[in-house]
Amino acid sequence: MDVILKHIHLTALAISFFLFFIRGYLMMRESNASKHRVFLIAPHIVNLLLIGTGIALAVVMHFNPASQPWLAVKLVALALYIALGILTFKHPVLKIRKILWLSALIVFAFIVSIAQSKNPLGFFAAIF
Repeated sequence: MDVILKHIHLTALAISFFLFFIRGYLMMRESNASKHRVFLIAPHIVNLLLIGTGIALAVVMHFNPASQPWLAVKLVALALYIALGILTFKHPVLKIRKILWLSALIVFAFIVSIAQSKNPLGFFAAIF
């Protein structure tokens, strides 16, 4: 069961990243395609699946953010990623949106590095 959940979670992760990256790229080029229905609806469905499978994996594998610091940091980083993602497409100034988009991509990479290493420092562990 947990193998299937993990595969669904990782597939949703890849699709979520792809949609966010492409929409951000189109936004940076000031293309109206970034406002296409696919980019407005699909991310909600995919991200719901992503979060749902993440919760299911945590329950099945008995992960608890209170006892596993890496998971707590990952959840905080996820909240930051969501906030940056919302602001990326809502802010009225294009230069700010570009900075928010790049920041969200960095936070996304940080979340992935935490998940892979199970270290709350993620890719910063190599520095500290």
